[in-house]
Amino acid sequence: MIKRFMISIMLTLLVVLAACGDDGDEAENPEAPVEEQVEFSDEERVDPETLVATVNGYEIKGDRYNPIYTQVKMQMAQFGQDVSDLDLLKEQTLDVLVEQQLIRQDAETIGIDITEGEVQNEFDELKEQNEEQLNIVLEEFGLTEEEFKIQLRDDLITAEYIESELDIEVTDEEVEEFYEQLREENEEIEGLDEMEELIRAQLENQKTQEQLPEKVEELRENAEIEHMI
Repeated sequence: MIKRFMISIMLTLLVVLAACGDDGDEAENPEAPVEEQVEFSDEERVDPETLVATVNGYEIKGDRYNPIYTQVKMQMAQFGQDVSDLDLLKEQTLDVLVEQQLIRQDAETIGIDITEGEVQNEFDELKEQNEEQLNIVLEEFGLTEEEFKIQLRDDLITAEYIESELDIEVTDEEVEEFYEQLREENEEIEGLDEMEELIRAQLENQKTQEQLPEKVEELRENAEIEHMI
């Protein structure tokens, strides 16, 4: 269950949110289209072949940097955070890219890999289930289908890695306790049977956000990392 849930929200964006922080105020006009709120200058873009960082000898270039930079800036703007500091945006983006690579490298050491065929099958399934929503995501974050599939592969690897290395199990007792808290706030909510899947997914997400940064920090402590821009 966790794999499907995490892919549906894009783990890349989860990592972006973790890097940017989620305690900012809401944007002044959250209903306005994102593309009207956020602008990008030429100086913010990096040539696709430019080396931006290395992680244990692995080179990360501009073709990976630019899509993540877009997502970082848009997510920060959506949370009402200041996006005028381009140096901060750059550092946040590099942090995300480094964290993704650390996860990929550790996943490889324990035998986790995702083939191009698996990525294509997942993409086709997402497209078949809701092509309109997929197109909205691509347009909103300025992604081509190929760029999305690159991130989708990262997300699939991360999902497998989470299942293998983290303790994300949610008990029935935890679900019931969370439901009771919700019912205290709103007595008119649906019954537990109707809410259970949503609650379990929410709790899985919370545990992931708590444990994944700790795991990545362990990997970072033993890694050779260099920012090149």
